[in-house]
Amino acid sequence: MIDLHLHLDGSLSEQDFLYLAKKDGVDLGKDFPNNIYVPEDCPSLEIYLERFALPGLLLQSKENIAHVTNSLVRRLYKMGYIYAEIRFAPQLHTTKGLSQMDAALAALDGLEKALKECPDFEANLILCCMRHAPKEVNLETIEVANKLKGTRVVAVDLAGAEALHPCSYYKEVFDLAKKYKLNITIHAGEATGSDEVMMALDNGASRIGHGVHLRVNSADGERARDEKICFEFCPTSNLQTKSLKRYEDVPLRQFMDKGIAVTINSDNMTVSNTDVYQEFSHMVQTFKLSKIEVKGLLTNSIDNSFASEKVKEKLRKELEQRIDKFYSQVSI
Repeated sequence: MIDLHLHLDGSLSEQDFLYLAKKDGVDLGKDFPNNIYVPEDCPSLEIYLERFALPGLLLQSKENIAHVTNSLVRRLYKMGYIYAEIRFAPQLHTTKGLSQMDAALAALDGLEKALKECPDFEANLILCCMRHAPKEVNLETIEVANKLKGTRVVAVDLAGAEALHPCSYYKEVFDLAKKYKLNITIHAGEATGSDEVMMALDNGASRIGHGVHLRVNSADGERARDEKICFEFCPTSNLQTKSLKRYEDVPLRQFMDKGIAVTINSDNMTVSNTDVYQEFSHMVQTFKLSKIEVKGLLTNSIDNSFASEKVKEKLRKELEQRIDKFYSQVSI
């Protein structure tokens, strides 16, 4: 019902693909729709990321970006979500002439129009820098996010193949984000170890995407706890990328016992063929989570979201009303 780590380009529905491909004359391939989901034998994060090529091909116009953002918000609302932070990299949508600002404004347009028809649902956008991108391109993403402060663009991120591009390379980019006082979340500790998480914290992150390889019982874990860092766990995608082998390997209990804030998220609803309900169900079944513990995880999501305090208070009231139903759904 709350998702803080949700990629737009990894969450197009089959209907989105069909509509955009027909409109633009794009061949979806003979393996469609299987080729939009990660293969069961996916060997690594790098192979997982190949599933973003087709969405990237389709999302090169303002109309298409607005359409899929609108579509995703409507789907989340129908599924009973109360809040989501949808992230995407505007720099990946400029191959046919759009600027990063064009792409960001198109996503905002789709988001705003959908929310007008989705009562009791809230959503915001996070703009991603990319690890493989030139520095000046990532700096432009930060500039766009700064110019859009006060809208539903609420934070910046760093995504991509972390094993190939360590977080230390991006100090100048995030120094600018800190100068502008932007909220920062960074993918780290997914394909690499705890040191990458520490570098992300050095770069100003208040939230960590994944972070499952944090050394919990060390000075690193103490730093994360003391600095009140929130971790965005995405269990199924971690298994698919071979970051972890089994749901039992998700360090959920270790983080909770250490007092480190952790949340449960989907990452990519289509690529990973999942959603927040399924992710919580896996965690409830694996770790025998009680309703109080599930509520605590969802409360972490609210408290550590980049929403306004007014929205957070609204979400807390919604959670009180919906927790019984949600727990019954995920504990079957």
